[in-house]
Amino acid sequence: MAHLSLDTQAKASEPFLEEIKEVIYQHLDNPDLDVVFLANMMHVSRPTLYRKIKTLFNLSPNEMIHFIRLNKAAELIAEDRYRLSEIAEQVGYHSLGQFGRNFSKQFNMTPSEFLEKIRRAR
Repeated sequence: MAHLSLDTQAKASEPFLEEIKEVIYQHLDNPDLDVVFLANMMHVSRPTLYRKIKTLFNLSPNEMIHFIRLNKAAELIAEDRYRLSEIAEQVGYHSLGQFGRNFSKQFNMTPSEFLEKIRRAR
């Protein structure tokens, strides 16, 4: 019975998940995309947004925003069409240093190291 309720919960959360991802992707280049912005776009309070995201993904809303931003950055780096500073701006970072620190935390390598690894693999 517990398995069924988990499946039901997962299915019930799919529209929320799709909507939140869509909002984040639509505003990915906006450095003002934060928890308050996201809660307003989702028409929920900050605590409700936090609770839903924490329950579904075991991440805070800020962590989720950074996770999605940095995964998109990794995709763009892998394309090898843009400079790292352009990629940082495209995913909402004004500071290349902050972008590098957050990227390193998520991928255990700098954006430059990631790019070199991609280039060597080709």
